[in-house]
Amino acid sequence: MTAPLAERPEVEQRVLRAAKKLFVAQGIAKTPLRTVASEAGTSESGILRFFKDKDDLACAVMDLCWVDINDHIAAALRAGSERRDDPRFQLMEVVRAILEHAASDRRQMSFLISHFHYTLSGGSDEAATEIDHSRFTGYSEYRQTIDELCARIAAYDPSLLEAGITQAGLCHLTLALVYGVTGGWYLSERDPVIHGPGLPMEDALSVLRNVVYPNGTC
Repeated sequence: MTAPLAERPEVEQRVLRAAKKLFVAQGIAKTPLRTVASEAGTSESGILRFFKDKDDLACAVMDLCWVDINDHIAAALRAGSERRDDPRFQLMEVVRAILEHAASDRRQMSFLISHFHYTLSGGSDEAATEIDHSRFTGYSEYRQTIDELCARIAAYDPSLLEAGITQAGLCHLTLALVYGVTGGWYLSERDPVIHGPGLPMEDALSVLRNVVYPNGTC
């Protein structure tokens, strides 16, 4: 598991904060290590004490962004569990929390979406198989939370399976709706003529609500 930021050496914390600020603002490719080093008050060799290269640093920054998202998910789960012992309600609260957080920090979400493949592949398709997947624990935690909620829903309401909605189908639908909103924002902002308006958050929530509450009771 990736160590929390506060538990890392002070120089590493400065590097990560500086890299996150710069990568989110101007992208990974346009941010040389020397710029990160200058912002962090260290040297390039100081960065390389903790990270193999810029791609390794980018993975760590992206994981920090996912940790931030997972904190919001955890808070939504706690609040949802206190209000109603129903995994369908809790999934709705989690998705709403993710989308509201994305709306409040769209630059960070755009960074995640636009650079996810770049970081996975290390900037080239050939490097994709060599990536250190331990750098993506935050993303894995996000996926696991959604998957576990969908498994609980499938067990809670057998009528979904009778209607042909499996745990896997519900999980992929949920992830697709989240990406439909957040990715739609990103694409629409960059090419509004081709992509048109993004998917509104309430539209995505309405689709999910109608799937997990097929009888209209929620």
